Amino acid sequence: MMNLPKVKEILSRYPLPLVDEILELKEGKMAVGVKQISKEDTFAFGQNPNSPLMPGVLIVEAIAQVTAVAIHSDEKHDNKQALLARIHNCRIRKQVFPGDELCVEVFVTKVKKTIAKAAGRATVRGELIGEAEFLFSFK
Repeated sequence: MMNLPKVKEILSRYPLPLVDEILELKEGKMAVGVKQISKEDTFAFGQNPNSPLMPGVLIVEAIAQVTAVAIHSDEKHDNKQALLARIHNCRIRKQVFPGDELCVEVFVTKVKKTIAKAAGRATVRGELIGEAEFLFSFK
């Protein structure tokens, strides 16, 4: 598990952190994080004020942010910035509403000097919500 201050330090460059807590972490290999979706999340009301939900693009961003935590947990990448270079095989299957807990599980599949590949999925109550594969480049 990674404490919240360390998660915030890694995600400090993100204007909208979408990870509340990292529950499981294998340095540089995998991570499991959660985001509690609440009525106070202003993004939930952006698409339809009468039916608040988490936009699909932010579900993908949450998966990417947990991936960034997994990548940066490895000391050799701690001082580098991982930039999202490509999203592949992305699919949003269900909607996420205030009151839901979004659970994100990611696996880093390949790391080289200048790139990292990963795959992630988001669930709510064990039901698959979305999935994507990512390519990050290091700056």
